[in-house]
Amino acid sequence: MPGYNRVPVSAELTVVPSSQGRESPRAQIEAARAAASASGLAHESGPGSLLLAGGRSEVLEAAFKAIEASLDAGAHLVEVKVEATEDARRFGAP
Repeated sequence: MPGYNRVPVSAELTVVPSSQGRESPRAQIEAARAAASASGLAHESGPGSLLLAGGRSEVLEAAFKAIEASLDAGAHLVEVKVEATEDARRFGAP
């Protein structure tokens, strides 16, 4: 992402669908995509992958909803990579 377009936090989610899930593998990916798209922060980044970009709270909330939706649809694995582009607060710091 170019420096002039950088956001405080980005999260890349990759849904690994299961053939034994409650819904079809495609529906497992689409469930995550729909949940993430509702946030207005989502961008497709590849097959089964989504990129969420924005403020920390908004990105983490949207990521949780996308993960939850894909698991509810039967996915067994969702890989998540979160990157903070600004100085992130340390755990326990005021």
